[in-house]
Order: sequence, then C-alpha cells, then structure tokens
Amino acid sequence: MIQPVGSVRRLAFGGPPPFLDDPSDDLLAVARDLYETPLTIGLPDGRRLGYAEVGDPDGDPVVAFHGVPSGRLGAAVLAATARERGVRLVAPERPGVGASDPDPDRTLIDWPTDVTALFDALGVDAAPVVGISGGGPYALAAGAVAPDRFPRVAVCCGVGPMAAVGRTDRLLFGGARYAPRLVGAFLRGEALSARYAPERTIERRVAAAAPADESLWRGPVGELLVASVPAAVEPHGPAAFVRDLQLYAGDWGVDLGGIDVPVGLWYGRADRIVPAAMGRYLLDAVPTADGHFYADQGHVGAVVENEAAVLDWLAR
Repeated sequence: MIQPVGSVRRLAFGGPPPFLDDPSDDLLAVARDLYETPLTIGLPDGRRLGYAEVGDPDGDPVVAFHGVPSGRLGAAVLAATARERGVRLVAPERPGVGASDPDPDRTLIDWPTDVTALFDALGVDAAPVVGISGGGPYALAAGAVAPDRFPRVAVCCGVGPMAAVGRTDRLLFGGARYAPRLVGAFLRGEALSARYAPERTIERRVAAAAPADESLWRGPVGELLVASVPAAVEPHGPAAFVRDLQLYAGDWGVDLGGIDVPVGLWYGRADRIVPAAMGRYLLDAVPTADGHFYADQGHVGAVVENEAAVLDWLAR
C-alpha cells in the first residue's frame, strides 16, 4: 500500500530543486533524500497522500504539519533533533501539495481524517502533533476533532484567526478569498523564483525577515526552505496553498474554547510573517494553552531555536 512516487514526476520538473543537486550539508542531504523518495498511501476516496519520515524509525511517533508554501522537505529541519530525541517524525503533505493528490473543496476539519488514515496505514494508534506556521490551524483542528488520535498539540509560529490582527496583516489571506487567481500567480512566481533565482530569493527573504533570522536564511536552513517551495508547488500548482490561505481567512469550523488536549504555543515577538498577536489570541482562546513567547526570535528562529523544547514537550 505504501510506495515511492516514480521517477517520471521528478524528471518532469527539471530535477532536484536548487541547493539539493549536490548537497554539502547533512540537512540538505536529508532533504534531497526526501525529495527523491516520497512515500504515499492510498486514501479511502482513491486519492494518494504523500508524506516523509525522519528521525528515529523505532522511536515514538510525532506528526508534523508543514507551512505555506512548503511540504514534506521541511521535515529535514527537525530530522537531527528528532533522531537525538528518539522521535519518529512523520510529515504528511496536504492535498495538492508535493506528492499528495488535490482535494479542492477540503476544509480544515477534513485534514484530521486524512492523517488518521495515514496513522492506520502505519500502525500508529495516536501521536502528538506540531503545526508549523500555516500548519498551526490544522494542528489545532486535529486536537479539536480527534483528541484520541492527537493527544497533544504544539503550534510553532502558527497562523491564528484573523480577528487577532489588523487589516494590513490580513491582506494576503483576504486576497486569497477575493482574488484567488492573483494570489495563485504570486505563489507560482515564488516557486519559479526559488528554482531559477534561488540566491536572489534568499536575499528577498533576508530583507523581509526579522534581523535575528538573517543567519538562518543565509545558511542550510534557508537553502532548504527555498528548495521546499518548488518541490511543493510544481507537481500540482499553487492551488493548494491558495486554499490554505482562504481557509485561514474564514471560519475555521473549530471550537477553540472546546479544545481539551494540552496545547503548547511557541512564537517570536520579532516575527514579521506571522505576528505574535496571533499566538496571544490563541493563548486567550484555548483553555489548555501554554504560551512561550521570545522577544528576539523571528519566524524561522521560532522553529529552529525551539525544536528540542517542542519535541520534549510533546513527549510528556
């Protein structure tokens, strides 16, 4: 039932993304392997669900939900820490991302059903979840609708409800609702930039990022994040990420006040991508939430500098 995606798809998109063609860093070598050997399972409705595994294959499972626009390659960031902590990290790709077949009309609360099907295929009864950036709302949805399968939820620099922020911070999300073609074209351009002008893409990321994130963007982590964009977008286009943004901007269909599994929140107050105000909103809205806010951390640093603490918290 579980199988690698064939080499035809890889060749159709011009080979490995930038920085993975001859990886000189262990993190990038892991990402190259994840790119070349995606795993899939068949879902009950006939779609294929793509995913990756890193860390300790014999360890306790943790499931990680990726951001926007990213996919399974992002799991490489956590690979070394997962291995050190004895964690089997499973990173599924949402419908229409990377190796996963599209599901254009999906909702936030549909996603836990796909992931529990993956659990069943892997022989996993339950696993805590970490949602990173755009994966945050999906992690909260999982804890809300299937607490027996997702008994602990960590959110790291995760998107929160639009009520948390002002009009300027809502622009991209609102654009996805009211001008989806325009946002799709923007995301397609980001994928092209990442593949064909990767160094320039990194410079743009540095210019937009918190100062504390500059060294991360200029190192292997930044190269991995750039490489993950074409890997996620090229197989099916950007529609899956437009859908993500639309869902974030609307009614999540999740009763945040009814979540009763432990929820941990990690945010950088210097984050220029996901404002820390979204984390503070979730801290007030989720009765079981435990908040961790750091003055000098940006969007990338909130993940990289706290990954060990997050995995340890999930293992409690």
